[in-house]
Amino acid sequence: GGPRSGSGSDLNYIDDDPDSYQTIWENSIFKSTDADHSRVVTALKNICSDDVSARTLERYMDVDNILRYMAVHNFVVNLDSLSGNMAHNYYLYEEDGRLNIIPWDYNLAFGGFQSGDASEVINFPVDTPFSSGISMEDRQFFAALLENEAYLAKYHEYLRMLAEEYVEGGQFGKTVESIRASIDSLVERDPTAFYTYEEYTAAADMFVNTAKLRAESVLGQIEGSIPSTWEGQQTNPEALVDASSINISV
Repeated sequence: GGPRSGSGSDLNYIDDDPDSYQTIWENSIFKSTDADHSRVVTALKNICSDDVSARTLERYMDVDNILRYMAVHNFVVNLDSLSGNMAHNYYLYEEDGRLNIIPWDYNLAFGGFQSGDASEVINFPVDTPFSSGISMEDRQFFAALLENEAYLAKYHEYLRMLAEEYVEGGQFGKTVESIRASIDSLVERDPTAFYTYEEYTAAADMFVNTAKLRAESVLGQIEGSIPSTWEGQQTNPEALVDASSINISV
C-alpha cells in the first residue's frame, strides 16, 4: 500500500494522533505508555518532514546505527522486512525520544522472499533499497537518510566495507568454513533433516557464491559502473553482474 496505509508499521508520519499508529503499539514487546507513544510520533513527525536537517535527524534517530543497519540489510537482500511490501519483522527501539532499529528474522535473506530471479538478488539496487514498486515516499524513514548527501556517502562506505573487507577480504568465507566445521557432521547424521546432505552442501556452496557476486555488484553500484536504482537497472540491464550461475532455490 501507499504511505498512509500501514497504520504505523511503515514508520511514515500519518498525523499527531497516536491512535493512527496502532500497529506499532499492538506489537510492542514491552508495556508502553501514552508518553512513550507521544515521543515516537514526535520523532516520526520530525524525521519524515520535508527537507529535514541533519541536526534534526541526529536528535530523533540513531543515524549511524541505522545507516549500518541499512547497509547490511540491503547487502543481504532481506525483503521479508521493513524494506519489503509487508513492512514488518523489525524492532523499533525508542530512548529519550530517539528511534533505533533492531534487526530480526533473516531466514529469508539473499532472495528467499518474493524475489523475481537470481539477477534481481545479486544486483538488488542499493540506492532504491526497497522491494520493486515501493517508492521513497513509501519509506520516508529511510528516504530522509538517503536524501542527505553525507549520510548517503556513509551508507555507501558501510556497503563498501561489507563487500571489500568482509566478503572479498576473506572473512566471510572463513566464517562460513568455521560454521561448517562445527555442524557438517551433525547435519549429515540428523535423523530429522529436511534435506539430504548433498543438498545441504550444494546450498552452502551456492550461498558463498551468491555473497561473492553480491559483493561484486554492490561495489560496481557504488563506483558507478552498475546502475544503483530500479529505474537505471531496467533501462541498462546489460551493465548488471551476470547471475546465471546462481540458483536461488538451491
